Amino acid sequence: MNMKKVFITTAITAIVIAIATVTTNFPNVAVLATPFVEQGGNDTNATGVTTSTGGQQSTIHIIKDTTNSYVLSGGSSSVGSFDTTYRVAGERSAIRSAENLIITTITDDFSSSPTIGYVMADNTTTASAGATLPNPFATPEQITERITNELRRVMSEAENNTVEGQDVEIKCGFGMTLQDMQCHYIPLLQAGQG
Repeated sequence: MNMKKVFITTAITAIVIAIATVTTNFPNVAVLATPFVEQGGNDTNATGVTTSTGGQQSTIHIIKDTTNSYVLSGGSSSVGSFDTTYRVAGERSAIRSAENLIITTITDDFSSSPTIGYVMADNTTTASAGATLPNPFATPEQITERITNELRRVMSEAENNTVEGQDVEIKCGFGMTLQDMQCHYIPLLQAGQG
C-alpha cells in the first residue's frame, strides 16, 4: 500500500458577518471585515471591530490563522491534521465591552469551518466487548460551548489582571479535540513603555 501525506492549505476568502444582526444587538459597534492573506502556507483572516464608549473609539482586531492537512491514499482523501488560532488584540475594556460580539464572530466563523465535524470529544475512546462504540466527535453545541467558556474566562482574566487602558492580546488555539481548545492572554506594552 502506497500512502503519501500531502499538505494542502485552504483558501479563506472572507469572514462573513451579519451586520444587520450586529447593529440590532450592539448599536455602538461597527464591524469591518477585511480579508488578509499571509504568505508561507498558513491562511490568515483579519477582522476589525470598532467600539465606541464615551466618545472615544477603540479598535479590536481579530486575526485567524488556520492550517489543514489531508492524507491521500487509495484514490481517496481524508483529513489529516488541523489547527486554528484566533488572536484578539485591543484595549482590555474595549474587548470586555465587545465580549458577546467577539464570541459570536469567532464561534460563527469556526462553525463554518470544514474541519468542525472532525473535532474529537476527547483524547481517548474506550468500549467494552459487544458494546456500541460512542460517537468520538464533538457536537457543534459542545464546540460552541467550549469556545464561549474559554473566551469568557480569558477576557475576565485579562480585564482583572491588567490596568485600565492597557492593550492585550488574547490567543485561542483550537486543535483536533475539545481539550485542545484553550485561550490565554498576553498584556501588550503600551507606546512609550520599556
